[in-house]
Amino acid sequence: MRKPILPKGLVEKLKRTQLALASRVVLEDGFKRPIRTVAGLDVAFKGDLALGACVLLSYPGLEVLEVSVASSRPRIPYIPGLLAFREVPVMLKALRGLSREPDVVLVDAQGIAHPRRCGEATHLGVVAGLPTVGVAKRVLCGEVLDQPKWPDTWTPLYHEGEPVGFLYLSKAGCRPLVVSPGHLVSLISALEIVRSCVRGHKLPEPTRLAHLEASRAARGRA
Repeated sequence: MRKPILPKGLVEKLKRTQLALASRVVLEDGFKRPIRTVAGLDVAFKGDLALGACVLLSYPGLEVLEVSVASSRPRIPYIPGLLAFREVPVMLKALRGLSREPDVVLVDAQGIAHPRRCGEATHLGVVAGLPTVGVAKRVLCGEVLDQPKWPDTWTPLYHEGEPVGFLYLSKAGCRPLVVSPGHLVSLISALEIVRSCVRGHKLPEPTRLAHLEASRAARGRA
């Protein structure tokens, strides 16, 4: 498959946009206490169609309250480090399909653990003005002093000398998750919220269920 021809200067323009969004990030808790609802967001693809799923759950009980699925055709191809511009629009569409606003949103993506401190969870949080946490499956940038070895243990993730999140081992026999705040959530709260949402699976329930819904929607599309 041929690589898409991008408009001249597009990549640099998008990187500047990420830096501008990152400058607006608040790494202090801005969510309601006590937290009563938490949402999970994920995106799946069927050809060039993006399917975004948002699952709203009670907290801390994690009972499913509502599911919203949306679709769109991204105008920007996959570009490493710039995935938010491809996926966040359909995430926002799914999020706005809920009948009520969640207190905190967990996104199956990076938060500030990103080369420009602006992964999808951060991008979405700043644009929507909502507290967000990134829960990613691999490290995009940064290093740790040691790997977590036992379930429900973690180690700080640093990038350029600054803490940007944690490697969190949620389940034995699995690779650690990358947990990082997106917006309006502190480093410690990001980890504690994710820990409280794990129910025997590798992924916390909000993003696990959002992944299942997005995958189901993609399979059901012609």
